[in-house]
Amino acid sequence: MSKSKEEARLFALYALGILDTESEERFDRLTRIACKLFDIPVSLISLMDKDRQWFKSNHGIDVRSTPRKESFCTYIVEDGEPLVVHDAQKDSRFKNTMLVNDAPYIRFYAGYPVKVPNGEIIGSICIIDTKPRDFSEEEMQLLRDLAGIVEDEFRIMNMATTDSLTALSNRRLFSLITEETLKKSRKRKKVFCVAIIDLNDFKPINDVFGHAEGNQALLTFSEVLENVSPENSIVARLGGDEFGVLLPYATIKHANEFINQLSEMLMKHNLKQNKPYHLTFSAGVVEYDEKHHHDYADIMRDADEKMYLIKKIKSY
Repeated sequence: MSKSKEEARLFALYALGILDTESEERFDRLTRIACKLFDIPVSLISLMDKDRQWFKSNHGIDVRSTPRKESFCTYIVEDGEPLVVHDAQKDSRFKNTMLVNDAPYIRFYAGYPVKVPNGEIIGSICIIDTKPRDFSEEEMQLLRDLAGIVEDEFRIMNMATTDSLTALSNRRLFSLITEETLKKSRKRKKVFCVAIIDLNDFKPINDVFGHAEGNQALLTFSEVLENVSPENSIVARLGGDEFGVLLPYATIKHANEFINQLSEMLMKHNLKQNKPYHLTFSAGVVEYDEKHHHDYADIMRDADEKMYLIKKIKSY
């Protein structure tokens, strides 16, 4: 899997806000059902992080995570296909791995990919036995049906972190991912930037042309913003006419180049549109500084202050 594709997959996983959360009955019910359906001792809902697989539900074993390099699920994530291993001790990919030669002593494995709404595969639902066995097409269909139910739950979770008007991430999700990025950047000594972007003179659009036109203006701006934003960025509507962009691995120079590109694209869009108003914005951009930014609130406060300072001087 290419680096950019893996980054996109990981961002989709982190965007769900599910890693390292408590067990939930809606997922545990599915692994219990899987064990009953297939008369098998172990069923897992496995989510593939960068270096580990983490189990949202783990029926039949006590562990919550294992190294990714030892996992069966990583083949599903990388190949995008279901995986059936009838006897792991006879499979060159797995016969020397810890999971086969130590607890849980996997001999049989069947897993089906699970996706988030944007189509990225973030893990699998799987069943495991300590003895070899066959697996029919009919059984694969049942496992696929269970994967579909897992994806339905992911879809519901995604709705709780998505802005209903623009379909961008909402403030809750933006804060979760920015906080996680901050922790990892502190640990790995990496940079990132946050931009807070505020539409100028949005209230007059609502007052003069009505809320429907105001909503259309927000949709238009969000589309331009999303199209210009780098592939690995997180774009969110924070509320009202305020937007946020998280730019992983970006320096302040790169972030300012992004803002200038956004300004150019919005200007071109304004010229094409037959509207009695032009969309403009103000932006505050901050590069993560481990000495001053201890949490999400610190970096957002800094970006917000810069945005309002810029708003008094210029607009894009």
